[in-house]
Amino acid sequence: MKILLVSPVPPKSHWPIGSFRSYWVQTGLAFIARGLQRAGHTVKVLIREERLIKSNFNWGGEEAFLRGLLKDFSPEIVGLSVFTPGVSEAGQIAGMAKDICGDHILVVAGGPHPTAMPELTLQQCSAIDAVVVGEGEETMVALAENGPSKSVAGLVLREDGAFIHTPLRKPAEDLDRLGPPAYELFDMDFYSRANRWLIRWLKLPVTNIRTSRGCTNRCLFCAGHLVAGLGLRFHSLQYVIDQLRYVVDNFGLEAILFEDDSLGADRERLIALTDAIRKHGLHRRIRWACCLRVDQVDAELLREMKAAGCIQIEYGFESGSENSLRRLGKNATVELNQRAVRLTRQAGVRIFADIMVGLPGETEGDFKATVRFLRWARPEIISAGRLCPLPGTAIWNRLSDQQRDSLNWGGFTYIDRPGFKINLTDMPDEAFEETYRRFMKYLVRPQITWAMLRDTPPREKETRRALRKKLAGFVLRHPLRAARLPW
Repeated sequence: MKILLVSPVPPKSHWPIGSFRSYWVQTGLAFIARGLQRAGHTVKVLIREERLIKSNFNWGGEEAFLRGLLKDFSPEIVGLSVFTPGVSEAGQIAGMAKDICGDHILVVAGGPHPTAMPELTLQQCSAIDAVVVGEGEETMVALAENGPSKSVAGLVLREDGAFIHTPLRKPAEDLDRLGPPAYELFDMDFYSRANRWLIRWLKLPVTNIRTSRGCTNRCLFCAGHLVAGLGLRFHSLQYVIDQLRYVVDNFGLEAILFEDDSLGADRERLIALTDAIRKHGLHRRIRWACCLRVDQVDAELLREMKAAGCIQIEYGFESGSENSLRRLGKNATVELNQRAVRLTRQAGVRIFADIMVGLPGETEGDFKATVRFLRWARPEIISAGRLCPLPGTAIWNRLSDQQRDSLNWGGFTYIDRPGFKINLTDMPDEAFEETYRRFMKYLVRPQITWAMLRDTPPREKETRRALRKKLAGFVLRHPLRAARLPW
């Protein structure tokens, strides 16, 4: 059977602003593709974002390419991996597939958004025949073998105007059995080329690898559990080392981003991984970055990570306010945030700070506490923005019907744009918007400019000149604010 796996993109009106996934290998699709190949099927993968970037956003040309691919490949199944901003295009691609290949083609959607809202996805995208709920590797193989049957676990189907939920499928227990990602179906020259996004802002030949699924916490804003499920599962250390050696040997990489929700979910395993990296000499060939929770770090662990090549750790600090952290269900404290900063700084590892504003119940005092924290912490990287109420999260479930009805899925691409104005704070709308505007204009954006200048190599003279000019303009216009920046 011929199967086409497609990753849709947000609407044209929302591009290219907000494109930060550009160079991530979509490992979910890569694992699904490998499972289908092992079951004897012919698979192709189309990442629409990749194609658009390479064509300089030639939308007409890329639509023609997709039509030609559907006609020439003639898939019997089209699988759509859908994030919330891509819902509209997912429906369009499904309709295109039916028009070109015939009504007999099976179109299925999976990923975070369909898992969170399966019935609504089927209602809004009439050409989609079924939704895969949760992980897709085993469900897609079962679909290819049995069709959209009630006997296939992990589906939501249409039947006589109603929706049928088949039994839930248990997440795969032995992740190693899923096999290596199907890298041969991806343009790895594209996904391993030097870029500033995977290990922010260092321009390195880099790709991403996942060593586990799941997280130790259930933050109220996070949708990670929707597909991966609750609890933690791990690839074996031998599997991880084999994957590292493969991508380094075959793709000329200098760096790796471990994309796990939290690489430190099992402290002893992480130490064993750092030992294995050194044992195989990989610490002399690559540098790497990862995400940790602030309650997972200690001096010994950080020393081991640093010795094995770790150069950057991303922390979800989110806020400098105790009250805000509590309302987010972070199970962390400001003291733990500060401790993580001190220990990471002592270890000589870069700090990537994730910050959210517009939090439920946030006051002006909470917001000021976050600003004070950033000025104290002086992280090398700040990623900051408004809280996004993702479908399927606890925060989404608390929205009123009026608030949900005010949103369109495309707006989730870049929620700073007009039209996405949900205010969950305790501040009046106008006061919050002005507070947020000033935060971004006078702290976040100039810090990003400085950080990019710091990490841009001397050989990129034009880029450095443009960044210096931009930064100098800010300093001249706002000397007092510049003096207080966290740099």
